[in-house]
Amino acid sequence: MRPRANRSIRNILISAVVLLVLFVGAGIGYTWYMGQNTSPGTASVVENKSTEPVVVKQTLPAANTPESASVQSLVSPVLSGSNSTITVRTKADSICKISVIYDKTASTDSGLYNKTADEYGMVSWSWKIEDSVPLGKWPVSVTCTHNKKSAVVVGDLKVVSQIEL
Repeated sequence: MRPRANRSIRNILISAVVLLVLFVGAGIGYTWYMGQNTSPGTASVVENKSTEPVVVKQTLPAANTPESASVQSLVSPVLSGSNSTITVRTKADSICKISVIYDKTASTDSGLYNKTADEYGMVSWSWKIEDSVPLGKWPVSVTCTHNKKSAVVVGDLKVVSQIEL
């Protein structure tokens, strides 16, 4: 009974090795064949022999695309008397206005003026938090308009005491 069991194990091992060799060979053959057979849809590297840099042109969205806006960053919490910054992403060339309201009073800082988003749709403002601003959470509202469509995004600016930082 012993020789028959050994023969079965040996046959199983030989079969496994043969299958492994076949799979590896098929993989190598497939990889080689695909490397030889490039179709027009396959990406290829094009060497730029020019010494001038390649400029990628920004394409603007269609006129009927909805406007959008999102807060990318907002420096918060902050102390009274320090600076804060907000960065918003929207559509390229959107006109954006900002409003910061502290306890029902709008900030009059000179850094809070209307801006146009750059070619990547990014727009940022920096302003000083007045010393008289009370502690608490205050809305920073940005409205962006493009082709008579607008989007509003609101961030929460938290003004804290030195102890809370």
